[in-house]
Amino acid sequence: MGIYGLKSTIIGPDKIVYGTNTIEELGDLTKEFGKHICLIYGGKSIFKSGNYDRIISILKKENLEVSELGGVPHDPDELTVRNMVEKVKKISPDVIVGVGGGSTIDVAKAVSIIVTNGGEVADYWAGRKFTNPSIPYIAVPTTSGTGSEVTKNAVITNKEKTFKKSIRSELMIPNIALVDPSLTLTMPPDVTAATGMDALIQNLEAYTSKNSGPITDTLARKGIELAGKYLVRAYKNPDDLEAREAMSLTSLYGGITLLNAGLGLAHGLSHPIGIKFGIPHGKACAIVMAKVIEYNYPARKEKYNEVGQLLTGIPDAVKAFNKLTQELNISIKLSDYGITKDDIPYIVENSKGGSRNYNPIPHDDENVAKMLEELV
Repeated sequence: MGIYGLKSTIIGPDKIVYGTNTIEELGDLTKEFGKHICLIYGGKSIFKSGNYDRIISILKKENLEVSELGGVPHDPDELTVRNMVEKVKKISPDVIVGVGGGSTIDVAKAVSIIVTNGGEVADYWAGRKFTNPSIPYIAVPTTSGTGSEVTKNAVITNKEKTFKKSIRSELMIPNIALVDPSLTLTMPPDVTAATGMDALIQNLEAYTSKNSGPITDTLARKGIELAGKYLVRAYKNPDDLEAREAMSLTSLYGGITLLNAGLGLAHGLSHPIGIKFGIPHGKACAIVMAKVIEYNYPARKEKYNEVGQLLTGIPDAVKAFNKLTQELNISIKLSDYGITKDDIPYIVENSKGGSRNYNPIPHDDENVAKMLEELV
């Protein structure tokens, strides 16, 4: 069988609406589910950006009843979800609208399904299955990174703040993903770099995943190409709308490809690194990505050479990726983040399962520890 005969599955939201200023359609989209909306959002950034006023105005214009739940933190934990579940039960909305970065969209996703299924986040970590559809949910990203608006998982931190873990179900996929690049224009450079790296690496790991196929490869390849052309441009010029549009597409493609092809070792390692050392998720992925590429190169040489070419014109993914991290001022030395060799056993232990299962080359704890030692 040739490469074009490989199985490639695509699942996702019932509807994806993409385009600059498509946020203006939010009122019409929500009316499909009813008049009572629960709007979930994060912290101060939604007010500083003007996105809050814009969205409220759009919803009120349609005479919709809006109940608000704000204050979703970065790296939200199971207690955050529990508290919001109780509030949403009292509100009893027809539809939930989650507006923000990956943390907010994930919390809203988790809340929308736990309300209808009962239990706690920990129950689903332990193996309980979702059986009932979620409250109808519209995801509206204001960053271009996680692609959470199209995926079936929500990444939640445990209450002790010692690990992050996903709860997963196709019943969690948002009903509608509304992706408007104009909502990302106010992202500061450091957030642009971190979220952009997350989007890029999702495409990159899905493209080289052992579960990759022709449909996901097509999207991932375009996502990598767009990131190579526009990520540094968006980082240096925050008001560059064309660059923001390109990175929103990169993020959207990354979400679709990770959902359908899986990821790899870099994402597996990023969770314990991020939670223990307070490093943004996309940045944590970027720190280890080049070393993971180096390890995986024999299994995906042709693809990695193409990745390098797409990113920087260098037909070597390790060199190309390192060049990109330098342009974004991201150090790939673990010691620069306070990480020592003594921390490696913790990182290895807490990176198991999940994304690591799709890595193109098998690896054991010894392999992973050696890679991390070379990054200290």
